[in-house]
Amino acid sequence: MTPSEFSALRKALGYTQAQLAEALGMGRRTIIDIEAGTTPVRVIHILALERLSLTAAVEHRDPMRATASVRREALDITALIRGEA
Repeated sequence: MTPSEFSALRKALGYTQAQLAEALGMGRRTIIDIEAGTTPVRVIHILALERLSLTAAVEHRDPMRATASVRREALDITALIRGEA
């Protein structure tokens, strides 16, 4: 994920930089640096954003708020629960 993709996902989820920083337990400066490309986007940042996208999808009752990878995994776990996998 590029810094601009990170920023776009943050905005799509409806978070300001300060709100995202708080939700992730990080400083706002870290979010600014990630989006500016001066701090690398790490796997943990991507996973955290994906988790927030799942929460947003449930809260807003809109599965399209979840990232594509989260939606795929949700379908996989649903199939397992139903005994279809």
